[in-house]
Amino acid sequence: MISIQSVVHQYNGSPPISFKDWQIKDGEQWLLLGESGSGKTTLLHVLTGILKPTQGEVNINNTSIYNLSSKKLDQFRGRNIGIIFQKPHLIKSLTIFENLALAQSFAKLPQNQERIQEVLESLAIADKKKAYSNELSQGQLQRVSIARAVINKPALLIADEPTSSLDDKNATSVLNLLMQQSGLNQATLIVATHDKRVKDAFTTTYDLP
Repeated sequence: MISIQSVVHQYNGSPPISFKDWQIKDGEQWLLLGESGSGKTTLLHVLTGILKPTQGEVNINNTSIYNLSSKKLDQFRGRNIGIIFQKPHLIKSLTIFENLALAQSFAKLPQNQERIQEVLESLAIADKKKAYSNELSQGQLQRVSIARAVINKPALLIADEPTSSLDDKNATSVLNLLMQQSGLNQATLIVATHDKRVKDAFTTTYDLP
């Protein structure tokens, strides 16, 4: 269960941004929809523990994340939140396998080679585990980004504008992969976008003005 309650954030010298309360049940798939400048990125940062709101509370699996120390919040995020960015953020000097092992290490989890193999196979890129990011296609890199996000079986999976730079075919493919992986890993999925093509794939939407 994930909830945000009475969340308001104010940047220096700017009007406060208020967000309506949001209750998300385990395993649900949500679309966070809003135009550029509507506060979408701010809300994502609040949800993922990156930005402490001026007021309000964020609870993930009965943990009030902003009551954690910085160190514990980093560890909690590594274990419970998977983030897929618009562009892959991989360490170029490491293989794909090593990038996924590093994600386990950051979360203070033991290296689990079987889990890495399982996730790569589910995304049809197990044959690329010894490859480096510069040897992969854009589509393969997107799959690796999803693999890294789900490797620690997070409770919450967030994709930030995953389709905005893609053509219709690839946008559909990425959406299908995200939904499939959230189901396989029993993770709640939130896709944040202003891409109207995505809207028909979701039945539940959180709209920003």
